[in-house]
Amino acid sequence: MEIYAQTIPVCQLDENNYFVGMTTADLDPLENNGHYLIPRLCIQAEEPVSKKGFIAQWTGDNWQYIEDHRGETVYSKETGEVVAIDEPGVLPATVTTMPCPDIYHQWSEKANSWVEKADAAQLRLQNKRSTAGTLSRMQMLSQLEISLGKNKQALVEAAENAMSGIELIKIRNYIVETQSFSLDNHNWWKFLTDVLLLNEKQIFDLWNDAIHI
Repeated sequence: MEIYAQTIPVCQLDENNYFVGMTTADLDPLENNGHYLIPRLCIQAEEPVSKKGFIAQWTGDNWQYIEDHRGETVYSKETGEVVAIDEPGVLPATVTTMPCPDIYHQWSEKANSWVEKADAAQLRLQNKRSTAGTLSRMQMLSQLEISLGKNKQALVEAAENAMSGIELIKIRNYIVETQSFSLDNHNWWKFLTDVLLLNEKQIFDLWNDAIHI
């Protein structure tokens, strides 16, 4: 009488026939012909060869190898944000393995890399302005008088000499009434650059000095 092994190795699959690992099938105790109780989602086949970056999938006759990028860090070409890869397969054309350097870059298919945006300098300046915070009325006006010799009245006169219409009304009210100054304020920034003729470096140097008043 032939003697059968109590267990045999079998390949365990997931719902999509991807190889999960090896397990065993038990000999059927009610049969005496070498019949084994193959667990659900298991097949009696040779264990697939392990290939880095791939996962084995059973076709019904043999193993095929599918790219597997699960667990890798990839980035959206549109936003630069990390994208989770949940399924095996080739990487979508919308992602890249190269991280975006910063918000001032965008993906270029032509260069196949991240390139600086055309308006990067403007965006950097706007970000610098918006993160500069605010200064109290006393800090701003005192620093302008110390640096430029212009008090509140002189600032209003400079605005009246160079501006008109709604722009003049807005900046005059800002100078006379506001309790805090912000470089993110478009009218104030335009007044500093177009009327007082301060360049970017001068403005931020003046701003930093005013913080310590």
